[in-house]
Amino acid sequence: MNSKERVLRAIQHQETDRIPSFYLGENNITIPLGNKLGIKADDFSYVTPGHMQLDEKLGCDIRFVWPGWQKNTRWFSCGSVHAAMHGEKMVMRKMPLEDARSVDDIIKYPHWPDPDLFDYEISPGLLPCLKDKAVVAYDMSILFLFAMGLRGMENFMMDMASEPEMAHAVMSRISAIHLERMRRFLSKNRGLIDVVGIGDDVAGQNGMMFSVEMWRKYIKPYLQKAVDVCREFKVIPYFHGCGGFTELFDDMAAIGIQCVGRLQSEARGNDFAAVKKNFGRRLCLWGAIDGQHAVIEKNADEVREYVRNLVNLGAPGGGFVVGPTHAFTEDTPLANVIAVYETLRGERFV
Repeated sequence: MNSKERVLRAIQHQETDRIPSFYLGENNITIPLGNKLGIKADDFSYVTPGHMQLDEKLGCDIRFVWPGWQKNTRWFSCGSVHAAMHGEKMVMRKMPLEDARSVDDIIKYPHWPDPDLFDYEISPGLLPCLKDKAVVAYDMSILFLFAMGLRGMENFMMDMASEPEMAHAVMSRISAIHLERMRRFLSKNRGLIDVVGIGDDVAGQNGMMFSVEMWRKYIKPYLQKAVDVCREFKVIPYFHGCGGFTELFDDMAAIGIQCVGRLQSEARGNDFAAVKKNFGRRLCLWGAIDGQHAVIEKNADEVREYVRNLVNLGAPGGGFVVGPTHAFTEDTPLANVIAVYETLRGERFV
C-alpha cells in the first residue's frame, strides 16, 4: 500500500496497514531536524525538495503544496498585521479597511489582491517527490482570519453583530479571490492534487470566538462555495483550524467536508476519544498529536507510549490521519519528534 492509497483509504473510513501521517514544523525546528537526520539540503521550507526529503525520511504520507508568488510581488493579510512586500522592501501599516464606513468603501478598496500575483504551476522539480504520495493543496481558502486582517478583529466582530452588509461585503470579496486561486491551481495541476485544505481559526482554547449562529450566517455560505469548487474538481475538502470548534462538525459534514483537524488537544471539546466516538464515522480526523505539552514535556519513551495510545484510539474503522495539532515548535526536543515518527513508522531511523 503506497502513501496515496493509505491516505485515501483512511478518508474513506477503511482500515490501513498503518495510520497515515503528516509533518508540520516551524523552520527553527525543521532545519535542525533535517540536519540531524542527515538530509543534505539548503532549504527546508515547505514546498521544497529539502522539506519533502524530510517527509520521506519521517515516513509521512502527505505532501503539502500551494501557489507560490510571482517574482518580487507579495500580498499578505492575516491575524493582526497587514503587510505588503514588493521586492525586498516590507511595508507595515494599519489594517487597510480599518476606517471603512460603508459597503461602498469596501467594494472600492483599490488594493484587493489580484489572483494574477500567484504562480500556479507546481515546480517540475518537485514532481518526483509527489509520486505515490497524497498531495494536499494547503490553506486555499482562509476567510475569518483574512477578514480580521483587513478590518481588524474588533471592527469585523462589530460588523457581524450589527452591520451584516459590511460583514458580507468583506467575506464575499475575500471568498471570490480564494475561489479564483483554487480554480486556477486545481486547473493547472489537474489530476495531481488529492485534497484541498480550507483553513481558518474561528475558535480558541475555550471554544468558539463567536456564536455558531454567526458562523452559519457569515462564514458557512462562503465555506460551502469552496466545498463546491472541490466537488467541481473531484478533490477532497479538508477543514483545519486551531481551537475547539467541534460544535461545527455536524454542519461541516452536512455541507460536504470530509476531513477536519487539527484537534488541538487542550481546546474545549477536543478530547480525542470522544471526538472519535462522536464524529469518527462521518469525518476523517487529522492531527491530534499534542504539540503544546505532550511532545515538549515528556521524554522520548513517554512520547512513544503516548503515540501508541493515540493510534490505538484512532485506528479502528479508519478515518484518522495523524500529525501535530499545530506545528512542532522550537522548544520541542528533536528526540521527541523523532520518537513520534519512529513509532508511527514502526522502525528506528536514527
